[in-house]
Order: sequence, then C-alpha cells, then structure tokens
Amino acid sequence: MRVLLVQPPIEDFYDTSIRTYPLSLLYLGERIRDISEVTVLDLRTNRKPRPLAGHPFPELEPYYNPHVRTPFSFFGAYYRFGPDDARIREEIERAKPGIVCVSSLFSTYSLEAMGVAQIAKEINGETVTVIGGIHPTLFPRHVLASPSIDYAIRGEGETPLFMLVRALTEGRTLKDGTIAGLCYKEGDGFHIAEPHVEQDIDSLPARRLIDPHAYRIGRKDYTFFLTSRGCPFHCAFCGRPSTPYRKRSLESVERELEDCLDLGIGAIDFEDDMLTLDTRFFRAVLGLFEGRGVTLSAMNGIYSEKLDKATLEDMLTAGFRRLNFSLVDISRPLMEDQKRLFSSNFLGLLPYLEASPYLLETHFIIGLPGQTPDEVLETMLFLMGKRLLAGPSIFYLAPGSPVFDETAGADWEGGLKSMRSSAMRPVNPLLPQDTLFTLMKLTRFINFVKGIVDREPGVKRLSDLMEVPAIKNHSFNGEIVSTLCKDHRFTWYDLSAKALRPEPQDGRLVELFFRRARGLFIRGFKTTNSLVID
Repeated sequence: MRVLLVQPPIEDFYDTSIRTYPLSLLYLGERIRDISEVTVLDLRTNRKPRPLAGHPFPELEPYYNPHVRTPFSFFGAYYRFGPDDARIREEIERAKPGIVCVSSLFSTYSLEAMGVAQIAKEINGETVTVIGGIHPTLFPRHVLASPSIDYAIRGEGETPLFMLVRALTEGRTLKDGTIAGLCYKEGDGFHIAEPHVEQDIDSLPARRLIDPHAYRIGRKDYTFFLTSRGCPFHCAFCGRPSTPYRKRSLESVERELEDCLDLGIGAIDFEDDMLTLDTRFFRAVLGLFEGRGVTLSAMNGIYSEKLDKATLEDMLTAGFRRLNFSLVDISRPLMEDQKRLFSSNFLGLLPYLEASPYLLETHFIIGLPGQTPDEVLETMLFLMGKRLLAGPSIFYLAPGSPVFDETAGADWEGGLKSMRSSAMRPVNPLLPQDTLFTLMKLTRFINFVKGIVDREPGVKRLSDLMEVPAIKNHSFNGEIVSTLCKDHRFTWYDLSAKALRPEPQDGRLVELFFRRARGLFIRGFKTTNSLVID
C-alpha cells in the first residue's frame, strides 16, 4: 500500500526556514517502510512564500505594515509558506496514495494540516487519512470532527501507524481499541485512546526518504537529531504533552551520526526537549561528535541548571559555536509563579560565557500572566549590557499548558489562529497591544545597536550613532534613529507618502526605557565593544 507522509504548509507573518526539517515523518517512514511504499511530501521547505491579500488579524494592521520601512523592522505581510490548494492537489494525485498521513505539530496551524487531508479526500474518497502530532494529541475530538479525517494518533506515532498500516493492508478490522494511541469515529461519538509512548527509541529516521541537500543552514546540509525524548518539568506556560524522559543508547546515536556523515550532512541541530538534563550522558554523546567536523546547535532544550564549565568546554570541542538559552524573565518570583524553576545557574555562568568564543542568544517572554512592564524592562536592561543577542517572544496561550486550561475557556477553537506569538494577542491586561509592540521594538533597537558597536568600535556613546555612515548617509534611517534617541519616539518611513510617520507605541514606556537606561551600557553580540546611553 502506498503511504504519503505530508508536512503541510503554514500561514503566518513569518517562517523560520531552518526549522522545517520533517524529522518526525522520517521516524514514521522508517517504521513502516518494510510493509508499505513510503513517500514524504514536504509542502513547506523551499516553497516560495505567497503573500495573502487578507488574514485573520485585522487588529494588527496598524502594527504590521508592509508599506513602511524602519531599521527596527518587525513583520509586514501575511504569507502562505507553501503551495496553494491546486498545486497540493496535483502533487497528491501524482503520488496516488492509499493512505495520507499529515503532521499537525502546532494547533495554530492545524487548519492548514486538516486542509491537506480534505484535498486528499476530494481526490479520492477511499483514501485513508490520518493526522498526528501535538495538536491531535491534545485535541483529538477537534480533528476527528472533520469529515476529512479518518484516524488521529495521540502521542508518539511510530508503532500506532505501523499497526494501522499493517491492519489496513491485511484488510483487518481496526475499530476495536487494540491499537495504542489510535483514535477514530465510533457511532455518533469518538474512540479516544490514551497517548502512546514508544518503548524503543533507538530506531534511526529514514533520511533517505528526502533530499538531504534541500535542508541547509548557511552553506551546509543540516538535519534535526534526537538523543532523548520527553521532559520531566511542567512549566505553566508550556503546551508540550507530558511524556517521560528517555535516553537513547549511545550505540544508536553513533550509528545515526555515521548515517548523517554518509549523506554529507555538515550541521546538526539537536531537538531534544531536555538535551542537557543528564550531563554525564550528554558529555558521552559529545565525545562521539568530537573531531567529526560537524557544526552543532540546539535551538531548543539546553537545560542551563545542569550546565557547568567542563560541559561547555566539551560542547565547544564537539562543534557547538552558538548557544540558545531560555531565560523567560529575570524576576525570580515571577518564574516561581510560572513553575519555571531554573535560570539562576545560567546567570552564574554568564560571565564565563561572555568571555568564551560562543555566540549567545538569550530568549525571554513578553506578556506572561502576572508580569508587569517594569519586569520586562528589567530583563531587557539586564540583557542589553551582556555580550549576547536578546531574543524576545510575545506570550500566547499554548494549547495544553496549565495557563491555557485556566484561561482559554470553552470556545478556544475560535481562537486557534491567535495561538502564536506573531498574533500579539494580549493575555495580561497590564501589557496591552501597544505595550507589547513597544517592548518588541525596543528590543529590536537594542539588537540594532549591538550590531553597530560590533562593527564600529569607535562608537562609544549613543549620541555617536548619528556619525555612523550607514545611518548618517541613509535616506531615512538617520532621521528615524535620531528621533528615537533624542525625542524618544518611534517613527517609520511611509513608502507611499514618502515621509516619516509615527509608529503605534506606548510613548510613556519609551520614555521610561530611556530614563532607566541612561548611564547604562549596550554591549555587542559578537564583541565586547560597548557604548553608553547618554
């Protein structure tokens, strides 16, 4: 039987091109390739984005304007990252699948995933449609309510999909509740299984089902890589389904590394939820990568509480050059309220990290329940004086999180599209939309200045920015920067009017930032150069 594994397109204001590797589909493909003819259809990677005329966020039009320019740019147009329905129809028709399995990792993009299943059913009503991922794990009834969905898989899908495909191939009945994790329609209701947890996680993903050269970071082919699964923590704002923490065998990790090298892969991003939870195991993994010439990264999952200098030195030797940390907020009481009980060790390691060869990116959240604008400013002012890049993210209700369960209400399905950072939907009344937008723009200003001081070591004061040629000689950047630094107002250049216009902003917050920042330093991202805010 032909099985088509699909990564669907998404619609949003932005996409991160180096975050689209379909690793979960390759694990599924490996499990079923001995009993079926498997094809992977990636409808997201290397697909030209198409701007959409409208989007479900009319309230954002004052903030996300594609017709303005500013050195502190944010989002503009709303895009479909992937082909339109006509093209998807053509590609599914060409594959002639008997089973179409669609990945639905994020609730906010679940409608796009379900749309792929609908197209498959329109092509051939006999095609069996299956949907899996985080969204159907959290909300199986939501996906099964669609007439285009035959089955939903909750939890880790390798074994459930294998058993489903085998049963369908053999013509056996399925709706007897014997397949772990498999959900389906049952009379006027649904059979909802408990999420499945894989016992054996040592199998290798079938990377040869895709073109390894289609996924690149810089000039290198890259891949996602797992050494463990699960997370033992339950942060209040996190929507990841609860699964036990499990480590792979070192032998399987080594086999997978050899497989990646055989494919010419030169960059690996670890996607573990808790990559550094067990530092003894992690350092043994690093030993396998030492001397192999692979660039390593972990855009998610560095658990800073277990890090020490010896582990960080091993990471550098193995191939790490850039580290991503999640600070969330510098306020300890706020973090305790969010059940986020780790950040202190990172702060203790920060002087060592700043003096190291690493490039650092530190992420924090704007708009947490109970958070105040003053607490966000404290975090920003702290980060701007460190040799790192500040990575802001606007808080949103993550489906499945304790905060979501307490706040979303019964009509959450109508707000699916807003469950993303780019929707800038206020959850905290202390941080309305203008304030959220202003804090994001202030962080972009800080990072903009960090880039300037890295390139221009002679710039020692904020007032010196106007002498930087790239700013001074630009047709409108100079005036935008000058207005912000002197008058404490954000402006942008209106392309249609060919004039500067005020941006939406919380003016009092901008004034407060510059008042609090006076006399403080902004340090570079790549260098220890800095300037003082005068």
